[in-house]
Amino acid sequence: MSIIRSVSAFVAGAAFSLGVCLSSGALAADLPVKAPPVVGASVPLDVHGYVDLTFANTRVTPGGLMIYPTRGYLTQIDVGLSLDIYKNPTGFINGISVFGGVWNEMWSSPFIGTGNWQELDWWLGFSVGFAQHWKFSASHLQFKFPGGATIYNYVYSLGFDDSYLGLPIAFNPYVNLFHSASGPSTVVLGDNGNTYRVELGIRPTVSLQKSTGIPLSLTFPTWVTVGPTTYWNRGTPATNLCGPTTSSPCATSSFGLFSTGIQARYSLDALIPKRLGSWYVKAGAQYYYMSNDALLGAQVVTGAAASFPSAHRSIVVASGGLGFSF
Repeated sequence: MSIIRSVSAFVAGAAFSLGVCLSSGALAADLPVKAPPVVGASVPLDVHGYVDLTFANTRVTPGGLMIYPTRGYLTQIDVGLSLDIYKNPTGFINGISVFGGVWNEMWSSPFIGTGNWQELDWWLGFSVGFAQHWKFSASHLQFKFPGGATIYNYVYSLGFDDSYLGLPIAFNPYVNLFHSASGPSTVVLGDNGNTYRVELGIRPTVSLQKSTGIPLSLTFPTWVTVGPTTYWNRGTPATNLCGPTTSSPCATSSFGLFSTGIQARYSLDALIPKRLGSWYVKAGAQYYYMSNDALLGAQVVTGAAASFPSAHRSIVVASGGLGFSF
């Protein structure tokens, strides 16, 4: 009798337990299920930065000033950081970021009485991505030189990312407005502050990763620079550095320069783990054609040329280096 009761109790308990399990399963099916976290999944960063080291044979500024004669080499160190403070991929405003950075330049063959350090630039600004493919940025930019001279500038940029079209080449057109607010002329012979220039350009980019498996990207930066004639030539006797004898007034023009080139970047992701950043090596050549005679006269002041007849109207800047970003 006790055995029958025990069996009956066991069957009843099993039936009750099964009922509880079935009812619990039905309830669980009605509840939202949270997937377990994926081990090793990457989390998108809101903080981005980079460190870039460049070696070059000389330098031409975006405004067209050739600063150094072609001797020795330049070392340029560029460090930047940005912070994403707003993201909305489906809205009209897609993202807002703030950024800043510092750039330093050293020259291996400085003029007598000067040091290797030549210039420090620093900047702070913000950018706004909108309408899916557009970006506007504004920044405060300062140039600092040995001896204490400082140039205060503001840079405004509007760019369009056309890579979404799926074309073999993304052209990435842009326009930059460079406002020199105060300080010495950024091109030596132009107005000292309260002037501007406009850069109209494209940055055609081709990635060979998908088509060949080679982690190499090629960019072809191309632009023209225009502005008021006084940006390059303020028209005083001090600007009479042109002509056969380097003593004639420089011709005035609203066109500054034309530039095009090729810049190659090879990813080192196969050699350096991504947790240490995205490393790369780079090399390139940029061609400049100086249309404005005042830019040639300015080379006499910077020491890049001994006289106006020997000034460089066509210039090629060769460069190479390495860096990483995260």
